[in-house]
Amino acid sequence: MDAHVYIRPDELGEETTSLSGSVPGELLLELGQGDARCAGDISYRLDARVYDGRELVVDAQVAVPLKLRCERCLNVFDYSLPVHAVINREVSAEPAEVDIAEELREEILLALPAYPKCELAGQECEIHDIRRDFGLDKAPLPGVNSGAAGERSVWDALDGIISTPPTP
Repeated sequence: MDAHVYIRPDELGEETTSLSGSVPGELLLELGQGDARCAGDISYRLDARVYDGRELVVDAQVAVPLKLRCERCLNVFDYSLPVHAVINREVSAEPAEVDIAEELREEILLALPAYPKCELAGQECEIHDIRRDFGLDKAPLPGVNSGAAGERSVWDALDGIISTPPTP
């Protein structure tokens, strides 16, 4: 990883100091060309302070511009991922700079959506529903037949199941 986010603990005190900046997204995340790609610089705002001269505490607000592939329609959409992280690091008098890039990277990777959908970005999903069997998890609108015309419903197989109460 070639990206760095440096903080100088010797310039901080017990009072909170705000720092802001940006770092190249591809260098920090190294996502490659998969279904999630970084789409620009990652901007951050850091509120940092040092307690007792030994513990660095950083409250980070990060905005990550991404290009994600929708799990339903497979279209690519833009999304700005907000990440909030609190980073604690023990410091000594020796290091002049502390690099928190790895901690930020881990927090961003944990915040990435596992199954991104267009709705994250406020867009309507363009589902290419050939068999008309998507949306089974939603109640159909009044007057709308959820199954394909002339075909049996996918739920017909459940009609043959007989539920019997358990015997004590």
